Amino acid sequence: MKQQETIPFWETKTLEELNTQEWEALCDGCGLCCLNRLQDEEDDNAPIYLTRVACHCYDINAAQCSDYHNRFERVDGCMGLSIDRVAEYDWLPETCAYRLRHHGKALPSWHPLITKDRHSVRPYGMHALDPVLETETIDLEDYIVEESVFKSF
Repeated sequence: MKQQETIPFWETKTLEELNTQEWEALCDGCGLCCLNRLQDEEDDNAPIYLTRVACHCYDINAAQCSDYHNRFERVDGCMGLSIDRVAEYDWLPETCAYRLRHHGKALPSWHPLITKDRHSVRPYGMHALDPVLETETIDLEDYIVEESVFKSF
């Protein structure tokens, strides 16, 4: 008798049905959400500009937050991605699994859940932008990513 194929959790469950482990696994680890963004503070409808400047807690070589469990205490404005706010995440990259699944779309073929390789995201994430770490002397406006580059991911 032929064994039935198991359908992956991200194809059978809605975001609301995911447990904590599944929610965390859905993140592709691109690091793009750890890049600083700029927006006109007086206009909530103003465009959000992505920069190449990574949060000071981000470990560029390891491609992950250096203090993930304490990031909210250490980084003012660090956003915890959660199901109750997923509709607000239009600032995330178009390739973000949370954003894709929220809109009922499939994960990209390079997603680590599909490739079984956590580094398969590197050509599509922060590393593709040649990031720099945040310092007090960096002017974020000098590091804005052109929209056409960002959309090519």
